[in-house]
Amino acid sequence: MQGPNTSTKSFKQAFLKNLLLGLQLHARTSTSFGSSAMNLHERKLAVKFYANVAMAAARCATRTDARWPSAILASEAGASPSSGACKMQRCRTIVSRCCRRKRSWIRSGRAGAGAVARRLLRTRTMALRDVIPGGRDAAVDQATLLREAMDYAVHLRAQVDVLRHLSEAVQRSSSISRQGQQ
Repeated sequence: MQGPNTSTKSFKQAFLKNLLLGLQLHARTSTSFGSSAMNLHERKLAVKFYANVAMAAARCATRTDARWPSAILASEAGASPSSGACKMQRCRTIVSRCCRRKRSWIRSGRAGAGAVARRLLRTRTMALRDVIPGGRDAAVDQATLLREAMDYAVHLRAQVDVLRHLSEAVQRSSSISRQGQQ
């Protein structure tokens, strides 16, 4: 039986492998990735795109009981690396809409505490369905949605750790190469 650290470590290794393969493929197929023709924002979107795909592919390789990896792979299949801005705007809209509704319900005071709690639960569940890939599927009940959300959050954290370590390694190597050139 594997412990949680072993599972996370194998996920991180698979994620890093998939990310590097995706970025290498993009660099080979795109003439502008390494050149100055691609601006910083386009590079950021390309890295985010390939990080999402690598995370989903690594999760599918380690375990198959989660729904969100297949939802990410399905949504990213027809997308290009520059389509991430729409998702971010949609998430911001959902959060602001949810906060406005909550304030209006609390101020009105017309409904009982149970009704307000049920509305808040329903609203937050719908917001969570919008954030979690594959959460809008009608077959997903609340317990499954919460398990998916926890699993997705754990793997997003692992993605952040790997990308942070990768960034630190690139910064260290670039500083060492600059010191060697002096």
